[in-house]
Amino acid sequence: MSSANRLLHIVLILMLTAVSLPADTRQDARSLYDEGMRSLSVDDPYRAVDSFRSAIRLNPAYSAARLGMARALFLLAEYEDAYREIEEARKFAAGQRELLLLEARILTALREYGRAEAIYFDILRQRPHDGEANRGLAEIYALQGQRELAEAAFGLSLQYSPGDRRALLQLVILHDEERNRDAAEAALGEALRLFPDSFEVRLQAAEHYALYGQWRGAIDNLDRARAMVDPADSRYRRVGLLDAELSIRRGDSANAVSILESIAGSDSPEVLYLMAVAYRNIGNEEAAQDRSRRLLRLDSEDEITRMFREEALFLTSRGFRTDRQEAAEWHLEKGRRYEADFYFQRAHASYRRARLIAKDDPDVWIAYTGLIRKMGFPEHYADSLEVALMDIPPDRPEYAELQRRLNLMDHSGSSDLSVRWGLGDPWTIPESAWDMGVYVYRDGHSLPVHPGSQTTLGLYFADVLDTDPDISVSPAATGTMPGIRTVDSFPEAFRDSRDRDDYFTVLRFAETERTFSASCEVYLSRSGELLGRYEELRTGQGRVSDTLHLLARSVSADIPGIMRIVGIDGMDVLLDKGRWHGISIEEDPLIVVRGGSVRPSIVEGGLEYAPEDFLGTAEITEVAEPLSVAAYTRAGDFDFIRAGDNVFRLPVPEDAGVGSSPDPAFRARLLSIP
Repeated sequence: MSSANRLLHIVLILMLTAVSLPADTRQDARSLYDEGMRSLSVDDPYRAVDSFRSAIRLNPAYSAARLGMARALFLLAEYEDAYREIEEARKFAAGQRELLLLEARILTALREYGRAEAIYFDILRQRPHDGEANRGLAEIYALQGQRELAEAAFGLSLQYSPGDRRALLQLVILHDEERNRDAAEAALGEALRLFPDSFEVRLQAAEHYALYGQWRGAIDNLDRARAMVDPADSRYRRVGLLDAELSIRRGDSANAVSILESIAGSDSPEVLYLMAVAYRNIGNEEAAQDRSRRLLRLDSEDEITRMFREEALFLTSRGFRTDRQEAAEWHLEKGRRYEADFYFQRAHASYRRARLIAKDDPDVWIAYTGLIRKMGFPEHYADSLEVALMDIPPDRPEYAELQRRLNLMDHSGSSDLSVRWGLGDPWTIPESAWDMGVYVYRDGHSLPVHPGSQTTLGLYFADVLDTDPDISVSPAATGTMPGIRTVDSFPEAFRDSRDRDDYFTVLRFAETERTFSASCEVYLSRSGELLGRYEELRTGQGRVSDTLHLLARSVSADIPGIMRIVGIDGMDVLLDKGRWHGISIEEDPLIVVRGGSVRPSIVEGGLEYAPEDFLGTAEITEVAEPLSVAAYTRAGDFDFIRAGDNVFRLPVPEDAGVGSSPDPAFRARLLSIP
């Protein structure tokens, strides 16, 4: 063979190789893509991600595999990663309807509602009868609380795409959220008629019937869903978890334990958490603590499990010695980190929680009292040392050290103030506060990792809120800790709070593997009027406690500060709060209002009272840590002030010069004389 022919032969071989290799690659990538789509069809996004990633590795320009990867990541709630895949796919499939619809849905999940809405409207301008675009708009409206627009958009979606399973199930969820049972069952009935063999439809039906306490319907649909999948299928485990959760909700926690023990992979976090809850419900706290310990060994930063574990430790002072020491030490270490970074309020919250868990632990008291001293509150420091000496056993070596620290204190300041006013221990004076009821909806939460944890989260929030000096959360049944009540609806919370509280708040929670969010609505107990809506979302370590602390702070900011007169000396009045509660001598003039005459309101300033109940003004002249003194200026010719009247940070009313009227009891007594 000549040199020229040999060269031509080599070139032909290279050309054939160049053509054949991409063809094989394309075929392999297509097979992997098909595997990924099959995995998505059986609700296995984990396997789907692996298949799509392999397809993309073989063919980076494979836009369909990119979209499949984005869809799988969306199902895993990895929305940022899903959007990155959309941006890569756009290089090869810009303007494609499937890409645009998925992009809009991911943007919706990322709360980029405006951008998502714009994409749907662009699609509808070209295809006015596009059912999926209308369904996407319905999702946005539903998430924004625009229920009427959401229902209208879902209606259009089903009009243009009859039998759309996702739209039907989303309608069920929307109506169930509003407790519109008839409308929910109409949509569910259509879904069951069209898709009687759909696993997702049967699971949704089980949750719907459980919501209204129709346990027979719930169990029947669970059994049908279970019959559709093999025990090796990941969906089989979903049925077991939901079955156990519903058993707990209907009061059969013993059955929940049996179900959970039969689930393969019973050491998974979801199973262990439900088992802990079920064991506590049947009175086996040892087993509940054991499951909690195992969970925390898997993830020491699992805050919800830690909160659950500590509930029982707060309510008792005996037993579980090892658990108490471990839990208290965790909070101590957390508090020390906060303290080192000068986050003294958060450090105080951590040390306080450690103190509630192990009140006789000297290390806890040393950290707690030391922080108070560092914060610049010597009076409260001395008072805390006295309390510590009542809780710590005298035979502990730390007892003598704390006693020595107390003996070194210069008892001045508030002690002089309390002596001058003829008081005993000023720290034992009950502080004025608004009564706040905390309610948690039984349903309506999204807590896939910690199902049924809404009461645990509600109790933590209530405890944080109760530390605000102007708020007193209604106590639990034991009367020793702030409590919560679970309700099915707003009317139930309103009715329960009406004659008991000044305000009430209703909570909802949601979590993913990486995020935690909480929202609440605060209402006036007397009228049910909405004071405000609040929502917080956090990621990273500490996201649960951070979210609940920030949410409580947002609520507290809108509750008017309140003080009570506890002593009167001429034109000076002694108030029940001082520097520890945030009172300073630089306060603007305060108003004095007849005790019991002020009502919370949604008007500016947050309070309502009758003009005749305005008694005058007060200006802070002396501040100690637990108490303060103010100079009182009466509003009229007569001085009707008495202990128990209230003082607020509100502007002086415009008609203050008219003067106040006698209180109703005084008027009645005066007029009753014949």
